[in-house]
Amino acid sequence: MLFNFISLRFNRLRRKPATFASITTVGLFGTSLVIRLASSLLLSRLVLPDVFGLMALAMIAIMGLVLLSDVGLTPAVIHHSDGDEPDFLNTAWTIQVFRGIAIWLASWIAAPAMAWFYAEPILTFLIPVIAIMVVIEGFCSTGVMTAQRQLTPSAMIGYNVLSQFFGTLVTLGIACFYPNVWSLVAGTLAGSLCRLVTSFCLPSLVKHRLLWHHKYAWELFHFGKWIFLSTAATFFALQIDRIVLGKLGSLETLGLYSMGATIAAIPVLLITHIGDYVMFPLLAKAAREDPAGLREKTKPVRGRILGLSLIMNVGVFATAPLLFNNLYGSEYRDAGRLCQWLVVSSWLTVIVELAVQTLKAVGNVQSMAGGKVVRLLVTIPLTVWGFDQYGIEGFIVGFTIGILPEHLVMLWRLYRLGLWLPLQEIGYTSAFLLAIVSMYWSASSIATTLGLGAVVGALTLWGLYLSVAKELAATQVNEPIAAIPNRSTVLVGATSIRGEGSDEHAANRMP
Repeated sequence: MLFNFISLRFNRLRRKPATFASITTVGLFGTSLVIRLASSLLLSRLVLPDVFGLMALAMIAIMGLVLLSDVGLTPAVIHHSDGDEPDFLNTAWTIQVFRGIAIWLASWIAAPAMAWFYAEPILTFLIPVIAIMVVIEGFCSTGVMTAQRQLTPSAMIGYNVLSQFFGTLVTLGIACFYPNVWSLVAGTLAGSLCRLVTSFCLPSLVKHRLLWHHKYAWELFHFGKWIFLSTAATFFALQIDRIVLGKLGSLETLGLYSMGATIAAIPVLLITHIGDYVMFPLLAKAAREDPAGLREKTKPVRGRILGLSLIMNVGVFATAPLLFNNLYGSEYRDAGRLCQWLVVSSWLTVIVELAVQTLKAVGNVQSMAGGKVVRLLVTIPLTVWGFDQYGIEGFIVGFTIGILPEHLVMLWRLYRLGLWLPLQEIGYTSAFLLAIVSMYWSASSIATTLGLGAVVGALTLWGLYLSVAKELAATQVNEPIAAIPNRSTVLVGATSIRGEGSDEHAANRMP
């Protein structure tokens, strides 16, 4: 009886593609976050903070090489009118393969420089070994690109969750016996191998072979020139905190900071996924079909996402001290305090991310690259001065203030395009600041915090479901995105750690 009821409900959901996709997406997001949290909790009992700090330094080099060589293969496949053509896909796959090999060779040059700069000789060998992951993932199936082109987020997220889970198991298994940085390296490489194997389980339109189609190759590189400039600026802007802190502080400080940033960036992670898989395709479609109505289309989408982000960021602020004080190892207790300081930068990053998705939909890449450059130039002196005067807290404040100039650049461009929504931004930001200030000045008991955490978790999942469901319902989920002539995108990642298969998410895959 129960089985028949469940089966009936499941079949009804399958007949509603938007609703079904939303529920599976929410479930997979939740699974990914549970794996991430469980992994960090267990590893905090096995390895010391300086191990995470060392791994963070190595991943800065790897992700720098990955993003600085990004030519936008995935967005090119999504946007190009021939994105389903076998010759186009095989040309893209060939570029992807040789790019991975080139990055691994470049890592042998970058590694000694990193080892000298941070005075850590082990980086000379650690970085090239980790860089093998890029070679492995260079052979991943073009089915990954096709899945994004066909707007099937459940397949993409499921593919990443499986590889994340496998990599976590390997990391924990080895760390039980060898609690050093090489256990993290082994897990990273295992996750990449799993990603390679499972990528060929995704539906693909081609039989993979090395192919160089001159016309398609030129179009891919021509499309990717703006991607390259944008991701170069993005990498330095989003990783400058770890680059600078790795030089100013100890490995232990960097490890605690990275652990706190892992939890603080959870809202950014989810909002970025919603932006990539839902908001951007929806707004890009509206920009093509009804440019005059884009502002009205943006308003409800942005409002729901800001509401979800408000719930999540306040929840992280409330529960971070309890989480680190009671569940993590004693060496990581200070990470809870750092996590609370980082929540403000997380909120600002979400606002910037929403502006990025809007500008991306109308093809304005120059403003996004310019904003990242301004942020980089402002952040470096502010973080150095803040750390020198006030320690790690001053560093975080300097990093947070550095986001504001980038945001102003975005606002100016949105204002010129008639897409700025000031009342939304001011209202939600005021509510966020009021909430965290109230919590900071009122000490909460463990029972109150646990209750709040449960409520926040439930509201987050429900808000995420509503955000995804209503936007997927407005799109044709199984219809490929049409070509967008003369339009480029910028790939934006969050200052966090997360496991994704495409380059825009690679910067967030460090353990």
